[in-house]
Amino acid sequence: MQINGARYGRSVSDVLSRILVRSATREDIPALVRISNTSLAEDEDVGFGTPRSESLFSDARWLSAVWEEPNRVRGEELFVAVLDDEIAGLVTTEDRGAEMELINIDVARELQGRGIGTHLVRFVEERARRLGKRAVTLGTSRNAAGTPWKSFSWWQSRGYTVTGEEENEWTQRIGPGVREIRMRKDL
Repeated sequence: MQINGARYGRSVSDVLSRILVRSATREDIPALVRISNTSLAEDEDVGFGTPRSESLFSDARWLSAVWEEPNRVRGEELFVAVLDDEIAGLVTTEDRGAEMELINIDVARELQGRGIGTHLVRFVEERARRLGKRAVTLGTSRNAAGTPWKSFSWWQSRGYTVTGEEENEWTQRIGPGVREIRMRKDL
């Protein structure tokens, strides 16, 4: 996949006008794995997130083996952002009754900062509204030193507020002292 400024445009509005969000398909698996495995710099997620080896998207064979048609993995629904016929990002959600949990969001590293993540979040929020949900919820993390993950202020700027912090099974796998920051946006 060759991505460059000339092909995709430099302005956010240029990119956003060409994005289509759709349900992921089994044929998307190689792109999902590529985006997930390259969206962060090697040292960027140390002490913050699930180790890559435990990620849903770290291995195409594993992802294919657990894929449930039409677009589910372990009960999570997968959607992709398509830009000029290429997958540029992904988001996974889980129905939690009155709320929609946004589990994961990834954008191709070379396309970050162009509004694709925001476009995916808005898609999730609109979908949740159509399904009659009261809120979209999510979790991000704070490392053992007390520093929140880089997306924390990004979520706040999109209207998400902190509802609590906790240590749980997910944070214990990351490392000692890591806490999950629970966030919510009422619809």
